[in-house]
Amino acid sequence: MVLNELFRDGFIVTKLPMDEADRILEVIKGDTFVPDRPGSPDIAFWETDNPSQNQSVPEVYQAFVEALGRSEFTNHIRCHMGNWSRVNVMLQRGKAGDSMEWHHDSYDPMHMVCLAYFGEDGWCPEDGGQLEIGEGDVGEEGFLLDQSAVRVRASISPNHGTLVWMLNTNPRWVHRVTEIQCTKTRYTLIGQFGYRENVLRTRVSEKYGPTWR
Repeated sequence: MVLNELFRDGFIVTKLPMDEADRILEVIKGDTFVPDRPGSPDIAFWETDNPSQNQSVPEVYQAFVEALGRSEFTNHIRCHMGNWSRVNVMLQRGKAGDSMEWHHDSYDPMHMVCLAYFGEDGWCPEDGGQLEIGEGDVGEEGFLLDQSAVRVRASISPNHGTLVWMLNTNPRWVHRVTEIQCTKTRYTLIGQFGYRENVLRTRVSEKYGPTWR
């Protein structure tokens, strides 16, 4: 059932065990964050411009994300392609006014992405900060042709312990974060899993053939 949903829809929403979510939240609350781009979430001080080359990820986060990468949600891909050769880890802190536009995680080389949410407050759609997952038309280079035309497939509140898995093998599958309209804090631990081939290093039409649209 889980694999059917993941490969049919391109994503699936699950939950972390609450004791595990609480443990990671306590670590996150003691971390240090620095500003990123204006209007974007703050990032952990240990992040780098190229996550694939970051050797400074704290062990507690690295171990947690690597364990997620070995979970049942990745069994199908790993059975066919082997264990991941790359695991990226990032941490963000969202605050009032922050948002992210539609995008595809194109860091080299990422085939699956998981987003784990942590926080002390409950979230509802009126609070903003929603993860929206969509599908849009892309051009030859793999970029969205019209952000306003993206078809929203799901809108997910970033409640504590929520875990979202997304396939990242086609640039037309995108996601964004709506503007945070409240004073609540939204922590996101991001895991990106992949192999050394990156689908975005070739032209989309060459990768998927003449009927790729």
